[in-house]
Amino acid sequence: MRYETSPPNDILVRLVLDALRHGADELDVEYKDGHEEVCAMKSNIGIGIASLESSSEEAGELRKRLYAMTKKRDTITIQGTSYHLKAEIYDSFGEDAFRVAIRR
Repeated sequence: MRYETSPPNDILVRLVLDALRHGADELDVEYKDGHEEVCAMKSNIGIGIASLESSSEEAGELRKRLYAMTKKRDTITIQGTSYHLKAEIYDSFGEDAFRVAIRR
């Protein structure tokens, strides 16, 4: 999927924009206590940027997009700069967690 602008209702685009504002080059998404916890990562140091209730529509859409990105990368364009997104799944206490690389 390719975005020339950032749709305000697209949770993944909003999270990537927030991560970029923090100077991050990765997103980390893990389930914890009924929420999808999202951290912006830079050199294995993270800052929490979102906590989505796991049963919410936004969290469901985010997980759907992340699973799809494990098979095929996604591309978004922000102010004329393209960013390629690629997700990897890892195990976190028996739950699927995601690390999303954000590359120009």
